Amino acid sequence: MSLSILFKDELNGFYRSKVMLTLWVGLPVMALLLYVLSPDLEGISISGFVAVMVGSIGGMLSSVMIVISILNDREKGTYDLFFVRPLKRSNMVIAKFMAVYLCVAIAAFLAILLGTVTDTVVNETDIITNLDMVAETALTALSMMAITCSAGVLIGVFSPSILVGILLVLYGGNQLSVVVLMPMLMEGSDLLFTVSVGTAISIVMLALASFFFQRRTA
Repeated sequence: MSLSILFKDELNGFYRSKVMLTLWVGLPVMALLLYVLSPDLEGISISGFVAVMVGSIGGMLSSVMIVISILNDREKGTYDLFFVRPLKRSNMVIAKFMAVYLCVAIAAFLAILLGTVTDTVVNETDIITNLDMVAETALTALSMMAITCSAGVLIGVFSPSILVGILLVLYGGNQLSVVVLMPMLMEGSDLLFTVSVGTAISIVMLALASFFFQRRTA
């Protein structure tokens, strides 16, 4: 069974779930509400704020979903059914990462697009200028979510229970994603740094998760 088939199977399950449908609507609305209810943000644009919130909240939710999915499959013996077929075992966790990441990326794009449109209307800024910012804010959010999603896969492989896995995600994986925001926090904006660090950390954690998953299920 190839990675593409596993990916389609995982994607079919996630995008049909009520959790994911709620996320596609709830994440954009939540980000805007947090912006409105927050105190003075020292000139941070709505789209920029939404990107950070989407990257943090979306990443946390997606990593929790991955942990729960991996542990549920393990407890139900789903992996045992798959392993009787000729497939590369590491593809199962990679397919799960790809499916969740794609679904949450759609929610992130909708949230950032809504933030950009709102920014244009509220602050009466140029729509073309704001659209140019979409790529940067989207890549920042996607880099943050890539880290937390891959952390969710790694935690799911090792965690003894769902409760422990969720706690590790909240106090470990989600905090790690802040690394890509360092240039912004230091009043610098280095998109290449953000994408490079996010990609590198994600690849390392996915590689570790794939290796240990294959060892534990051998």
